[in-house]
Amino acid sequence: MKAAVVGSLWATIEIILGSLLHNLRVPLAGSILSFITVYLVISFFQVWKINGMIWRAGLICALMKSISPSAFILGPMIGIFSQAIILDFVIRILGKNSFSYMAGGAFAVFSAWAQLVVSLIIIYGWNFAILFENIYSFFVLQLGLGQEPRPVYFLTAISLIYLISGAIAGLLGSISGKQYLRDKKTINLSNPLEPNIQSNLFIHSRKRDHSILILITSFIVLIAGMILISRFNIWISIPVVAVLITVAYFYYPDNMRYLRKPVFWIQLGIIVLLSALFKNGFDQFFSPDGFETGLKICSRALLILGSFAIISVELKNPVIKNLLYNKGFKNLYQAVELSFSALPGIMNEFYMQSQSISGFRRLTFTMLNRSQTLLDSFTEMEKSRKPVFILTGRINQGKTSMTREIVSELKKKGLTVNGFLTFGNTNDSKRNAYFIRDINTDREEYLCSTRIDKQKTSYGRFYFEKKGISAGNKTIEQSLKTPTDLLVIDELGPMEINNQGWAPAIEKVVKQNSTAQFWVVREKLVKPMMRKWNIGDIIVFELESDSAGYIADTITGKLKGR
Repeated sequence: MKAAVVGSLWATIEIILGSLLHNLRVPLAGSILSFITVYLVISFFQVWKINGMIWRAGLICALMKSISPSAFILGPMIGIFSQAIILDFVIRILGKNSFSYMAGGAFAVFSAWAQLVVSLIIIYGWNFAILFENIYSFFVLQLGLGQEPRPVYFLTAISLIYLISGAIAGLLGSISGKQYLRDKKTINLSNPLEPNIQSNLFIHSRKRDHSILILITSFIVLIAGMILISRFNIWISIPVVAVLITVAYFYYPDNMRYLRKPVFWIQLGIIVLLSALFKNGFDQFFSPDGFETGLKICSRALLILGSFAIISVELKNPVIKNLLYNKGFKNLYQAVELSFSALPGIMNEFYMQSQSISGFRRLTFTMLNRSQTLLDSFTEMEKSRKPVFILTGRINQGKTSMTREIVSELKKKGLTVNGFLTFGNTNDSKRNAYFIRDINTDREEYLCSTRIDKQKTSYGRFYFEKKGISAGNKTIEQSLKTPTDLLVIDELGPMEINNQGWAPAIEKVVKQNSTAQFWVVREKLVKPMMRKWNIGDIIVFELESDSAGYIADTITGKLKGR
């Protein structure tokens, strides 16, 4: 949770300042941002000197950076996490002292420069480095400097600037953090931040059809394309790259919008021109070989940018999220959810406190002061979330009958249960219609059938009645107006995952956080449903292995705090 606090505050700086510097096209924007973030992270570390907090906060911040209004976020995300890893590692090795903060800051800010160099080589290839060296040598001669200074001296000078500025950032961060600890009792805060109970980071939706096959194919095309460009004639690889870019632009237009900017094509044209002029030194004014090398550099860049535009979208596949969630990343998901819930309030305060440059010190102290209040909010939010119980089983296995038994047992134990059950028109697998029945009033409403009606919402082979869906939502919402220990919803399915069916009413229940819920869900949909909403503890019961009495006892004990 402490990492979630620092990560959310760190992400505020990255998202707001990063976007501002990028849109203003400020030179060395990444380096400026690295300096500021190192300063702030070291300041935060003075408040909570916990090993491992910095790299966790960096990971959370990197994931939160994914909402930044930029077409390319993979590079910044890698940069953020790299800085966090470096800071954390250096502090662990050298200890919690001013020297380690300076050393960590120096290497963290230097990593921004190193990442820029590596990124350019990855995108454009080693030919780009050779081209840079030739251009540099040309201008050295034109300035009458002879053969010195060599390019390595130029790179060394820049590296020293980054290292020194990073050390200064680490030192200033350490001083600010310690000064805050001395003066925090005299700092006045504005209204406390209230995190939202709901964020939509991991909401599952089928607005886009993801494909594991496309993801794998993109990686294969990326590798094969780079081999093709480096080993074969450029006129063979250009059509391949053109096809990839066209497909990516057609199916992933948001991530390929840079193709619509003239400045992007002008930059590529300049690279081709410079390559033709300087590829072979100064013996030939315009080199065909250099021209071809320039085309290779640009083709490689387009191939990488197009491939990662596709990959960045397909990595959001719910299947991949499920896999990560099940492989030990549950705490990470929950921490990022908490961070996103606080982001709007933090951003608003950041804006209010940063109206002038002179207010930067106050802004820093305010954000440091927010760390404890935000931690208290996160802790309280986690404790107060109502639990959700899920009964799962196969289709037509008897989930509703079991639920009816559970409800009866719970009522005998004195719990107030509201909600509805869903019944089919037959007791076998040939059901072609369903209706819902209120648990307390026994009022029934027709829900859906297999009878084709194009005017109705269809899912699978069933067509749903608006009146039936409305009745179910009203029953759910009624639990907000009457005392309810447990809200029973039978059942949740694909409609709810896509924000239809009972989803609007459940959204209100989750937001008000007033009652525990009991969901009936098919086996295949349990995991996506668990992360559809930002809910508390989740206890899953298996129809085949858990009895009605055991489930009722477990629910009663949980709700009564036993």
